[in-house]
Amino acid sequence: MAFLEVKNINYSYSKGTPFEIAALKNCSFAVEKGEYVGVIGHTGSGKSTLMQMLNALQKPDSGAVLLDGKDINTDKVTARDTRFRVGLVFQYPEYQLFEETVRKDIAYGPTNMKLSPEEIEQRVLEAANIVGLPSDLLDKSPFDLSGGEKRRAAIAGVMAMKPEVLILDEPAAGLDPIGRKVIMDMINKYRASTGATVLLVSHSMETVAAVADRILVLNKGTIAMDGTVDSVFSRAKELIEMGLDVPAVTRIAVCLKEMGYEVNTGVYSVADAADMLLHLLGKKEGTA
Repeated sequence: MAFLEVKNINYSYSKGTPFEIAALKNCSFAVEKGEYVGVIGHTGSGKSTLMQMLNALQKPDSGAVLLDGKDINTDKVTARDTRFRVGLVFQYPEYQLFEETVRKDIAYGPTNMKLSPEEIEQRVLEAANIVGLPSDLLDKSPFDLSGGEKRRAAIAGVMAMKPEVLILDEPAAGLDPIGRKVIMDMINKYRASTGATVLLVSHSMETVAAVADRILVLNKGTIAMDGTVDSVFSRAKELIEMGLDVPAVTRIAVCLKEMGYEVNTGVYSVADAADMLLHLLGKKEGTA
């Protein structure tokens, strides 16, 4: 039995009206405990809707989401408990800060879990440490923080609940490369310290390829691909046809393949591309 399982999920917006749109169509997949799964797809492919199904924020029209074998939408109590076990970080989470201090904002989730004051404080400090927020910022207003600090505080608020599954919807949106690395390092630190399962939604194929064990590709509300990073990128031409922005080195490999060169189109890093080109040069010199 898989830890987290999605079974034949269907969901439509504006159901029963002339504006009805099928957001998810017969989606099924399973995630094992501790896996790091990248979720990619073009805008409107159903990524965010699917992620909101996983912590009972949205309920499917049909199908089921199972956590430890139990339907998370069985009743209100189960759905509520699921939201503590499956943490969801929205895109631009800093817009959700609202408390008087950073400490209170991070403590909001643990407080709703009815934990003791001592346990809440411990979780606040642990989460702040994971995201790199100094203790002297905890008693400041979250609105006095820099943009990057606000985002880290918001993510810390989800991490403080110690979810077994951490879902992040474009957590590095709008950040420069250094900021993206900081966010990815935070996620890795949380995963290493808790053993949590991570689902990362991102438009950056390079980021997903660098961190994920496995990739789900959504296209027009369906699961178009589900496999290892190498297996998904080996289908680079299909990804491009779906309108996805694959890494530049992958596009080069696809072009070389179309020109008749024997190359692996599954390359997605500069190191892979260098090995591919050296191999081609070596073969050319050997032929000459």
